[in-house]
Amino acid sequence: MIGQAKSQLSILDSAFNRRKKRSRTDKLLTQIDNIVDWKRLERKVEPMFKKSKRGHLTIPIIYSLKCLVLQYLYDLSDPQLEDYLIDRLSFQRFLGISFEEEVPDFTTIWRFRERMIKANLLDKVFNLILEMLDERNFILKRGTIVDATIVQSARKPKKKEKKQEEEGACKEEEKKNSQQDNDARFTKKGKKTYYGYKGHIGIDEGSGIIRKVTYTPANVHDSKELENLISGDERSIFADKAYDSSDIKRECRANGIYYGIIEKAHRNRPLSSKQKKNNKKKSKIRSAVERTFARYGLSRARYVTLERNEFHFKMLCSIYNIRRGLAFSMG
Repeated sequence: MIGQAKSQLSILDSAFNRRKKRSRTDKLLTQIDNIVDWKRLERKVEPMFKKSKRGHLTIPIIYSLKCLVLQYLYDLSDPQLEDYLIDRLSFQRFLGISFEEEVPDFTTIWRFRERMIKANLLDKVFNLILEMLDERNFILKRGTIVDATIVQSARKPKKKEKKQEEEGACKEEEKKNSQQDNDARFTKKGKKTYYGYKGHIGIDEGSGIIRKVTYTPANVHDSKELENLISGDERSIFADKAYDSSDIKRECRANGIYYGIIEKAHRNRPLSSKQKKNNKKKSKIRSAVERTFARYGLSRARYVTLERNEFHFKMLCSIYNIRRGLAFSMG
């Protein structure tokens, strides 16, 4: 049975709310609270719970959603988030928990996240936040800038297994393998080899809002995800030379879309001076996507499966979009 958030404050809550001074964290969380329609998000998530009047009450869905925002906004583990909820008044205020209520424990937060992953609901939440931003005319739809970032695995790659003859040694090997990240893959960038994943994004040119997100093993080439990162209403596409394709170029011209992908030289066919000049112009626009990764850079994965790391990446993208929306609303 789903619990309901209380709207009535205690006497102690009212006393603290009369304080004039607020921390920067408190101000930011208040702004986030005001720009997000939590009721709409709650309705989107509610179907994953069975409607029943029996059993123990779960914590309100809105509490759980806000817990995830806090967790990824401040890069907290589940136990750390529980401690912060106990100690920080700004976090309690953001959730809407009174001093008479117990804060959610870390296992509750973990279970809610796992349930969302299994129900495949994060894409719906991500798109609903985009919809809220679009309703405020924050998304410009002039063009899409595409890029990918490598996210190193939380675990080192498996070493080549040696043949084990003793039964005990085999069991020990099985135990080690259970901690391996079997979804991650190898890739090379320059002369360096990485083991992990790739986060792919398509951002709105001008606003910087992330409109499309995909997450893959690291061995998937950037260009393979291009179609999944285009929204369909843009008038131009920008990307680095990894995405350059004569087929895509012809398709863009046929549909009246400006081809802003940096062109690369081929064997016995170097770039002309005009192409080099155009590439410099395209690079200035394309570089905006790198600031997105710098804001919430993911150099290392937190979890050991593709679906959990994908959830982490997409949550960060959602939070990034909320903060972009705040910048527009205040600017």
